[in-house]
Amino acid sequence: MQCVQNRVATEEFLATQDRMPLFEALVNYAKQEVTPFDVPGHKMGLQENPLKWTLGEMALRMDVNSMKELDLLSHPESVIKEAQQLAAQAFNVDYAYFLVNGTTVGILAMILATCKPGDTMIVPRNCHKSVMNGIILSGAKPVFIQPEVDQHFGIAHGISVENVKSALAENPQAKVLLVTYPTYFGSMNKLQEICKLAHDQNVTVIVDGAHGAHLTFLSDANDAISAGADAVTLSMHKTGGSLTQSSLLLLQEKRIDSKHLQKVLNMLQTTSANYLLMSSLDVARRDLAVFGQQRFSSLKSIVDAAIEEIENNSRYEVLQAEYVQQNFNQAYDWTKLVIRVNDLGLTGFEVYTILKQQYGIQLELAEGYVIMAVISQVDTNESIGKLVHALKDIELNNAKKDAIQSAYVTANQINRLAMTPQQACNAETETILIYDAVGRISADTLMIYPPGIPLVIPGEVISEELVELYNFYFLNFGNVLNETKEENYITVVREIDK
Repeated sequence: MQCVQNRVATEEFLATQDRMPLFEALVNYAKQEVTPFDVPGHKMGLQENPLKWTLGEMALRMDVNSMKELDLLSHPESVIKEAQQLAAQAFNVDYAYFLVNGTTVGILAMILATCKPGDTMIVPRNCHKSVMNGIILSGAKPVFIQPEVDQHFGIAHGISVENVKSALAENPQAKVLLVTYPTYFGSMNKLQEICKLAHDQNVTVIVDGAHGAHLTFLSDANDAISAGADAVTLSMHKTGGSLTQSSLLLLQEKRIDSKHLQKVLNMLQTTSANYLLMSSLDVARRDLAVFGQQRFSSLKSIVDAAIEEIENNSRYEVLQAEYVQQNFNQAYDWTKLVIRVNDLGLTGFEVYTILKQQYGIQLELAEGYVIMAVISQVDTNESIGKLVHALKDIELNNAKKDAIQSAYVTANQINRLAMTPQQACNAETETILIYDAVGRISADTLMIYPPGIPLVIPGEVISEELVELYNFYFLNFGNVLNETKEENYITVVREIDK
């Protein structure tokens, strides 16, 4: 009897989730005979130009302004409200909010809704730049936790339960814990244990789930909400299928007030929310809820076969769940195809470039030792097979005799925090050569992009090790970004003459 009840509930769920109220309302409006005297100025694509010829008339007719029949994102009452409620049901949360400024705005909102100036916030040191910006805007005082560093693959995994336990014990005044789950490279720590530890100390848990929008629909993974997180921001455009810059903010209301979070979001998001982005969230949610589990289940065997073929009689090594569990006691998201290439005598950056220029394959990112391909529900045996074939070809034609090893392949330290990031940003500053900056307090952010992880943030002391790491990435790969936009220069807090 229980099985029958569960099946009926599933059928009811799928029938409900098959609806797309915002998308359907937008399409209906775009098909109407309307003479627009409102913004946007292209007026539903009335003018013939290259944008219309490329995107098509319907896309421009759907790019409209807020109105009664299409609702208002900041104060939803009809189709946007209904679409957000369907998203909340799909992800099994109290509330879901549509984001049109990317996951960045969701992270900023979570931090500003939970942290006041001076509050202590525990954060992984390999968090995204947007987290650092949220700390600056809120005036919170960060306490950084070192993630688990994998020197073999040259990447960082998630923060451990043990390090979280120590940070909570050493900082009983902490108000918020932010966790990245999954990490950019797919590691998933013991989030359920971490949430319990934090909640027992009355600490709110917020999650940067930018790369985990699909986890709810994987049969062999736990998503952040089911693990006990209080709020999670998901980049639906990254792994969920919506348009770039569209994301979701999920909320369980026990520790964060929904009205306060909406108020903060309204301060941060545009008042001219893009309906193409919002309607794409409605469609992507429907696709994940109705078809996601089936599609990912079918895809898993294709990925497993691809991994076996990549590693067969080769010098490649693919990051897999067993390795991550045995060495770091963490789970792994198999949709992140992380491939170690340095045994070929090539850096990840070199393989990344070869794949793009010679094979027309665009990867997600490269690091010193690895490349990463993101697998989504729309991938096929054909698309994945093309990558496998190219990798085999590269090993045959481009591999060198000796493997590459480097002490600087991944950061393995936490810089000393001399003042809060907000204090450093508001201080008097000067710009100097980074090689002359050892011992000075940074007022700048040096960031490796992708993935957007800062080497140093405002308020941290610049060390010799940091300069060496900067030099390694800048000279070898040129992917270090800073606010000054001047090569080899950094903005520091001006020293007051004593």
